Amino acid sequence: MNVAFFIPELSNRGGVEISTINIVNALASSSKININLIVFNDDSFVSELHPKVNITCLNIANYKKQYLILIRRFRHLLMSNEIDVVVTVESMSYLFSFFPLMTLRNRPKVVVWEHFNYKNDNGRKSRRFLRVLAAKSADLIVLLTERDVEEWKKNINMSAKITYIYNISTFNRFYNNYDVNSKTIISIGRYTQVKGFDRLIDIWKIFQNKYSVSDWRLNIIGYGDDKESLQSLIDDSNVESINLISSENIDINYVNASFYCMTSYYEGLPMVLIEAQSFGLPSIAFDIFTGPSEILDESTGILIKDSDLEAYADAIYKLISDPELRRKMSISALQASSRFSKEIVIEKWIDELEKITS
Repeated sequence: MNVAFFIPELSNRGGVEISTINIVNALASSSKININLIVFNDDSFVSELHPKVNITCLNIANYKKQYLILIRRFRHLLMSNEIDVVVTVESMSYLFSFFPLMTLRNRPKVVVWEHFNYKNDNGRKSRRFLRVLAAKSADLIVLLTERDVEEWKKNINMSAKITYIYNISTFNRFYNNYDVNSKTIISIGRYTQVKGFDRLIDIWKIFQNKYSVSDWRLNIIGYGDDKESLQSLIDDSNVESINLISSENIDINYVNASFYCMTSYYEGLPMVLIEAQSFGLPSIAFDIFTGPSEILDESTGILIKDSDLEAYADAIYKLISDPELRRKMSISALQASSRFSKEIVIEKWIDELEKITS
């Protein structure tokens, strides 16, 4: 089976790009599938790909000015390579793949792989239109969570088949050497508003004012434009033992941590919680619309009603004050993390691809 994944850019290293590389590499290692990767013009990521991945750059520098050229090159690529399935990464990218696909006489099967939950258009109203277009014209919609599948079915009259497939853990191995004596709490992500680090700082202030605990620290690990404003918030809040740390050697931060805190305002499927589980870390997260409730349960962490900062601070104290609870949660987290192993996730991808081509 010849499968092409289309994603305009891979130069950014967000969750979408990392997930795409993980899936493409894992599928390329299967003997059942030949993998092609189609991008606009940046192939600087080649060293990160499995050697069996065939990469094609469409040499599109400005899609607005070169839209007709894009369609022509895309169509030619699909016809000359006898592609069986095209997976468009993100509904927004369907703006570029729709016409090349739908103007072919014998078109490949069409899959749209959406990474944002239904209630989040990521600031682009055109995403709503493109989701409906995909639901009407594609053969299969792949989402990240079961809850999001329910939301699509409730709001869109679907013609396409629809399913959900979890992402692969970035660290596809499991660490069973949990350090119950660690006194470091971590949170990881890009320094942007959506990750909710502002309210994590507020939670830490509530925690410090309410409980007499001085020997624990909170490390917020990442990069991004909001670093200065977050540091100002820390300084203005007069909180202690909270640090902004660069995002190098992420795995070391997981290994040395006691537990994980996520305070995002919204997510698709939060990779950080999946990663934390693969390191055997208990986690605390707000029960936002999609993601945390499908990863965490009472055996692996604590879910907090969204925006209840006081309850979140209490949950931090609960884990800090009970080493045995943390140890039990660590064991359960490792067991639960197998759902996101490469083998299980890729088996689901191959099964879905075979079903639409049979």
